[in-house]
Amino acid sequence: MKIISLTTVVATLLTSVFARSSVHITSNEKSSLTSQPEISLNAFSMFYSHIMDSSSSRPAFLRLQDSNAQMGEVETISPLFPQSNDLFEKKVDGNLVVIISGVNAPEDYDASFYVSDDTPENYVSLVEETVDEIVQNNHDVGAILYKNEEAVVKYNMESHKIVTPQFEKEDLVYNFNKDFADFYTEVFDINKEVDRKFITEVEMIKDLTQNESNMLKVIQVESLKALAQEYGMDSKQYKEGELIMKELVEKSVIPNFQAAFTRGISVMILTPYKQEKNCKRDVKLSALAAEGVSCYKTLESCRNSTSDCSGHGQCTKVQEKKDCYVCQCQQASATKKYIGDSCQYIDAVGDFQLLFWTSVLLIVITASVVVCVYQSGNIVDGGIIMTQSLPKQD
Repeated sequence: MKIISLTTVVATLLTSVFARSSVHITSNEKSSLTSQPEISLNAFSMFYSHIMDSSSSRPAFLRLQDSNAQMGEVETISPLFPQSNDLFEKKVDGNLVVIISGVNAPEDYDASFYVSDDTPENYVSLVEETVDEIVQNNHDVGAILYKNEEAVVKYNMESHKIVTPQFEKEDLVYNFNKDFADFYTEVFDINKEVDRKFITEVEMIKDLTQNESNMLKVIQVESLKALAQEYGMDSKQYKEGELIMKELVEKSVIPNFQAAFTRGISVMILTPYKQEKNCKRDVKLSALAAEGVSCYKTLESCRNSTSDCSGHGQCTKVQEKKDCYVCQCQQASATKKYIGDSCQYIDAVGDFQLLFWTSVLLIVITASVVVCVYQSGNIVDGGIIMTQSLPKQD
């Protein structure tokens, strides 16, 4: 008994250090794995492309350097592949992908497997690229992409924004309280931007997934992360919001989808909440906001005006200034960082400085060698030192 407890503690510590995302696969075939392996994002790309009958298992932003290693990882989760006796029959007749960012502990959920990547934008890019390929190659297939309170329909490679339901505040609160009567919905204030977005997103997702169209559906949920940013992980708003989101997905979204298709497969991805702990970065944000640069009054306006920080960061509230949100850019690599009002540039000053001073050093060394050789050639008698021997004595 003590060994089991110790193992649990060690596993908890490891998962807290190595952040990862949990993936939950649901299909009518009721297939499962005996264990919960962890695979790379590249392997997940191959897995998703396979179940979607996509010809490309290498999205543009991924570069598989060791395909054998990825194939080995995919093999561990192969029992989750949809089965078909007909070679020409589609593996799935419907697909739903839900990506929820800002989850406190994805390991606490009963996952099918884990992926060693905790960036929701990577999953969104991967899924959207695969969906775009499917829509392009199949003119009878369409897709609905939901993000940031906006739904876009893609059909025949054309994108159209669809009219999403506009709720009055009173109706929105009434429906929300009715749908989640077993929860403490009174902790949310409809007059606050973050709370309003969470309530609106929950109701919109519920209505969107009740639509029984055969379109592919990709839903990105960011309001839970916004609650964590605004109130903190230990707040009543975030804890209740996480329970409501779990209830929405498990009791409404996935069951409604599975009931509409005989060979439907849903993929739910939970990415952990990443809290910024760099104080220097916060100081820079405050200084930037004080100068009046890229300071937006609401989180929504910041995301809309910067295209969600160009996908290279996130809008963050500046604590030292009221109603101020700015882009907090992430690292482009180990030595480079995205910069700019919308994180649209890569800071290459360090590389430039290294290249410049290396070039200067090489020029100085080359010039010194040339001068040295030139001066050596000006020595009397052609630079050859003549030695005179003493006369021979008898």
